[in-house]
Amino acid sequence: MKELMIYVADHQTDLMLFLQGICTVLAFLTLLPKNLSKRRRTAILLLEINSVLYLAANRMYFLWMSVDHSDMIFELRAVKFLDYFFGFTMIACMNFYLKDLFTQEARLDRHPARLKVIDITLLIAVALLVISQFTDLYYGWDANNDYYRGSFYYVNYIFPFITIILQLSCVIHHYSRFSRSIRVPITICIVLPMIMIAAQLLSGGEIRGAVLSTVGISIVLYVFSIQEMNRTVDRAHKLEIEMMENYQKELETTVDKLTQELRVANEKAEHLLHNIFPENVARELAEDPDKTISMRYPNATVLFTDVVDFTALTGNMTAEETVTMLNRMITMFDERAEREGIEKIKTVGDAYMAASGLTDDADNDGAYRMVHFAKGLLQDIEEFNKTAAFPIQIRIGINTGELVAGVIGKNKFIYDIWGDTVNVASRMESTGSPMKIHITKSTYEQVKDRYTYIEKVTDEIKGKGQMRGYYV
Repeated sequence: MKELMIYVADHQTDLMLFLQGICTVLAFLTLLPKNLSKRRRTAILLLEINSVLYLAANRMYFLWMSVDHSDMIFELRAVKFLDYFFGFTMIACMNFYLKDLFTQEARLDRHPARLKVIDITLLIAVALLVISQFTDLYYGWDANNDYYRGSFYYVNYIFPFITIILQLSCVIHHYSRFSRSIRVPITICIVLPMIMIAAQLLSGGEIRGAVLSTVGISIVLYVFSIQEMNRTVDRAHKLEIEMMENYQKELETTVDKLTQELRVANEKAEHLLHNIFPENVARELAEDPDKTISMRYPNATVLFTDVVDFTALTGNMTAEETVTMLNRMITMFDERAEREGIEKIKTVGDAYMAASGLTDDADNDGAYRMVHFAKGLLQDIEEFNKTAAFPIQIRIGINTGELVAGVIGKNKFIYDIWGDTVNVASRMESTGSPMKIHITKSTYEQVKDRYTYIEKVTDEIKGKGQMRGYYV
């Protein structure tokens, strides 16, 4: 250990020059990082510049003292003053660094009051140092221009001890607010100078421990600040990635929810379309709403039914009773049509219109299914009248033949059928008898083998003249 101290003492000037170069480089490097706060960058830059000047003053003093310096009256006094002065400004720079650390890292609203006390103490120390240049308070120079210690030499070392102890007390008081990566280097940077100043006093000043340790602090703080900056950037990147992942999950959840809602909406829309239009028409409309939809069916069967004496009947009913009665009746018809595969076309007032055999295949059983459906409607009316306040009767007319079907309208679509087949079916209903199924000969030809009780009639049909009809 003794040999090491002797080696360091013999090579102090070389070591100082080496550290001077490092601090100069670090001063330039401090200007490069963009992620350091402005106050943190300023504090480290001041520390590095101060270290360069501190080392330069000490090195010049040692070099000049090792040669004939009897005529260096001003030079020696200047570098000796700067030696002490930069020692105090190093502490001031460290104090500035701690202020930023307490507000940024410890998240204090304001830095501790003890740091202000340190600033005042350093101002007093510098004032006494200036006074010492004109007195022998701290040190003086003899006739040979050699340095000697003054009566209050040790007072000059009390100020650094006081300020460093105050800094250490602030760190200890708020120790839990700092992360481990901050606690260790800050504690070392504060405690080490105290130890080295004590070692310098004990060694009689042969080893400039205070200078070397305080300069070492500026290097350690630079490295620590860069590491802390990198950790902060890493944390920010991780937080950004985590936020992006959370955002992606939320977005996926939102998309899934919207997709599900859209799917439900589409299903409702398709269900509504299927309720209004035949399946093939609904499918074509869903694929292309602007498409003109029209079909010609060679062998379709059309049914019309309405309530007998509806106007007279409803004259004795309230509006609510009328609507309730119609809704109940039409609902029964709709349910039967859905069960038996009959296509409801529309209702107009008390009239109900339906069709079957809406296919390109001319050889279909639409006529049979429609007659079967009509017989079911009569059963529904009988069931309806068991509980109805106003019993009703209906007429039913059916015709089979070629017709045209399609979708018309722009804002409110409607599926409708046209042709002579439709008109004749309507005439069969209007000329029919209550609670009977009135069918044309074309329908009769397709169902005669299935129904044996058929009554032949001859009716005058508007636009057609005498036509043979049948009651099923």
